[in-house]
Amino acid sequence: MNAPTTPLDLILGRDQASAFLHARAQDLVRLDHLPEPVALRLVHRGVLRGDPLVLADERQMWTLRADTDPDDAPAHRLCVHARRTCPPRVLVSDPDDPTGEIDELLLEVLEMYQLATWYPLPGAVGRVA
Repeated sequence: MNAPTTPLDLILGRDQASAFLHARAQDLVRLDHLPEPVALRLVHRGVLRGDPLVLADERQMWTLRADTDPDDAPAHRLCVHARRTCPPRVLVSDPDDPTGEIDELLLEVLEMYQLATWYPLPGAVGRVA
């Protein structure tokens, strides 16, 4: 049986998307002690909803959702440099800011955004630091 197609297949390609989904599912198995089929189902649902808790990873560009007030957001676009845990957060920069300053934001801030592009490093997808 083939895995369901996700939006990540279009951004990453099928093989890298599958590797990412399985890595995130393994994180849930390890950290939350979930059975693998349950973890994989939760990861697939999160990807389909655009959930940053599942999706956020380094080397991504997120753009502001059309229904979000720009005054409520830190920037129109955010580049993710790293992902951290406890609490879940990301190190980001605004590609339109010439200073290149990197800020730390709670992961929930990315709920105002949608994943636009991703340039994963070989073997790096799915890592959580």
